[in-house]
Amino acid sequence: MGRKRRYWWLLLLLIIPLVLAGAALFLLFPRPHRPVVSALKPGPTGTINILIIGKDARALEPVQHEGRQRNLREKQSHSDVVMVVHVNLDLGRVNLLALPRDLLVGVPGVTRAESATDFNQMEKLTHAYIIGGEKLLGRTVEHLLGITIHRMVALDFDSFRMAFGLLRPFLGNLKVAGVSLSNRHEALKFVRRRYGLAQDDIDRCRNNLLFVRSVINRVWWLADTRLGGLFIKRVLQMVGDDTDLTVEEIGQVVYGLKQAGFSPARIQTAVLVGEGIMVTLERYGETLWCYLPAYREIRKQADRFLRDQDTVSALDFMTRQKFSAPGYLFENYVTGLPAESPPDSSALATRLMEMERLGMQPQPDSGR
Repeated sequence: MGRKRRYWWLLLLLIIPLVLAGAALFLLFPRPHRPVVSALKPGPTGTINILIIGKDARALEPVQHEGRQRNLREKQSHSDVVMVVHVNLDLGRVNLLALPRDLLVGVPGVTRAESATDFNQMEKLTHAYIIGGEKLLGRTVEHLLGITIHRMVALDFDSFRMAFGLLRPFLGNLKVAGVSLSNRHEALKFVRRRYGLAQDDIDRCRNNLLFVRSVINRVWWLADTRLGGLFIKRVLQMVGDDTDLTVEEIGQVVYGLKQAGFSPARIQTAVLVGEGIMVTLERYGETLWCYLPAYREIRKQADRFLRDQDTVSALDFMTRQKFSAPGYLFENYVTGLPAESPPDSSALATRLMEMERLGMQPQPDSGR
């Protein structure tokens, strides 16, 4: 019996590594390419625009298992991160465009600005999300940039930490803008950081773009593997109702980019051009720190990064580029209040919700 036992143990020691190696090969080797049919219909030039939203929804009860399961959150929150992921399946291209949360915009069905520079009657981009959620925010971005938003993904604190924790083993020694991100808490702190930066939300936009590009660069090789498919499915489960993307649609995008020879090294990033200034918003009767849009530069950015017109020379705002702000950005909006440090507008969420409850808030249209 002793000899037989040794034989079986030896056999197991030989078989187990082979099984594990076979499982690893099965999960990590690329799946055979196959076309994917879904409800996602790219534009005429093979383009798809996906809106990424980072929201600051707070927990409504004591937090349990933070970063490992979703906790009950506020239904209304700010959109602290707003980013358009522009995919061109014909060119095998991905561009990332970040919009400052405090950018003053016309919100369809809500604001009543008489002109494109009637900033006192406009609304912060982040408040569009409080008023009408991802649908109204999407329509606002469409109105500003003249594009179509095909899908959206919103991440709260929990779903972000959970997704980062899932991918962490494949990110290696991840450093973004010189900051080491070894765990999900450091990653969330990094993408949320705004105060203490040289150019506050502009720098946060830059950091978020660098973060997303770094993560894509580290995990893209997994995208069309069976393990990558499992990750995609799990992340969508974490996000839950905060996205209208499906597993099949992500598969369609991945397949299309792989077929077109996409490489993460070719990702272009840009921050929407604006100028920080104090503006009195008449809707609230308060003077707040805002970003005013430089429309001429924004049109160039939309053409270059969202319409793939490579001959257009547009600022990307990723470095300290020289920017000559148009004169209308300084007419009638400077209040003389100190503007060195932007005020925290998080308290305004309570004000907005109270106005909504009292029927003082204009209701957005139901359509997108």
